[in-house]
Amino acid sequence: MTHTPHGRFVRLVRNYEKIYIGVILLQAIALAFSLITSFHETNDCQPAFVDRPLLYSPAQEALENEVKVFTVGREEKTIYQGFDAEADRAWGDLYNHTLLKIPKSQAALLPNKTYPIYGEDGYYLAGLDVFHQLHCLHVVRHALYSDHFDDPQANPEHVSHCIDVIRQSLMCSADISVNVWQWSEQLSAVVGYSSQAHSCRNFDKLRDWARERRIHEWIDIRLFVEDDLPNSPIIS
Repeated sequence: MTHTPHGRFVRLVRNYEKIYIGVILLQAIALAFSLITSFHETNDCQPAFVDRPLLYSPAQEALENEVKVFTVGREEKTIYQGFDAEADRAWGDLYNHTLLKIPKSQAALLPNKTYPIYGEDGYYLAGLDVFHQLHCLHVVRHALYSDHFDDPQANPEHVSHCIDVIRQSLMCSADISVNVWQWSEQLSAVVGYSSQAHSCRNFDKLRDWARERRIHEWIDIRLFVEDDLPNSPIIS
C-alpha cells in the first residue's frame, strides 16, 4: 500500500489530537483530585484543638477558631480589671452558664458518666469546664481583693483548689502562641512585645451555645433517679 504525504499528515494530526485529549483528561483528573483533597483538608484536617478533640463534647458543634490579640491592660484597663461592681458583674456573666442539660444521646457519648435530671425525662446534667475554670479564677480574684469582697468561697482551701485547677487547665491547653521581643526607642533596649496574636476558640459562640441549654430551674440534688445509661468505656 502506498502512503501519500497527505495520508501521513492526517495520521500525524490524529496522533497529536489523541495526545492532546489525553493530556486534557490527565489535567482534569488531577484537578478533580486536588479539589477533593482540598475539601477533605478544609473539613477534616483543622487543628486538633479546634475541630477534632480526643474526647467527645456536645459543644463541638459550636467550636470556631479565631485570631485574638491579647491586651496588656496597663494603660487601658479592660472591663474585667479592678474591683468595682461593674467588673464583678462582667466576671459573673462570663461563667453563669454552669449547669446545662443535654439529651441522653449525647450523654451516652461522654467519657464520664453523668446523672439524669429529675422531672426532665431523657435529659442529663452537664457543664463545660471553661466555666468552672472562670469561676475558679473569679474566686482567686475575690481572694486578691478580699478588702472589697466578702465572699465565703474565697477561703484558703477553695482558693488552693482553684489555683491548681487553673494550673492544670493552662498546662492542658498549652498555648503555643509565640512571645516576641522588639527594640524600644523609648527605653533604648529590647523589650517583650505584649500585644501578641493568639489562635483561640470563639468564646462568645461557646457561651451562646451554653445559654441555649442552661438549666434555669432549681434542681434537688438529693433526689435519686433510676438510670439505665451504661458506664463510660473510657473513664468510669
